[in-house]
Amino acid sequence: MRNRFLPVLLMVIFAGSMLAASLNAQPMFGRRMMGGGMGAGYQLLKDALKLTPEQEKKLEEFRKARLEEARAHQEKMAKLRDEFRKLMEDPKADEKKVNSLIDEMSRLRAERMKAMFKNRKEWEKILTPEQLQKLEEYRKDFRLRRELLMGPRGRMGAGAMRLMRHRMPMGWWW
Repeated sequence: MRNRFLPVLLMVIFAGSMLAASLNAQPMFGRRMMGGGMGAGYQLLKDALKLTPEQEKKLEEFRKARLEEARAHQEKMAKLRDEFRKLMEDPKADEKKVNSLIDEMSRLRAERMKAMFKNRKEWEKILTPEQLQKLEEYRKDFRLRRELLMGPRGRMGAGAMRLMRHRMPMGWWW
């Protein structure tokens, strides 16, 4: 019994170490690269793209400015959503008021999306062509992983659920 168990144990240990090594070798660009400043995503970006100290400084200044813009947008949207929620609860709400609120929220979302696109173009001006190419490779890699796990529509597919089962409490899936 002992002689049969030892080779199986060694195979499991070997397979586990190979799996751990392959997982550690993969880039972790799934996180927001600029969010949080000096977080793990920023460190990965810095290491992978080999940012110069000047680039780091410019990117940090850029991030801080965009963070303020995002906060202002979120505050405006939160107020509009609260007002919209209250109107939706009121059975006698004025239809024109509801429609104007919807239009305002749509306008703000459109402005934010346009600003995000413009900001991305500005942000990319800080990087060299080689760094941009490397960044695009990581983006493609992340999109592929996300689609494999989540499916093309962003929902967890059956494969991802099988991978996640061990993380769920007993009885959650069944």
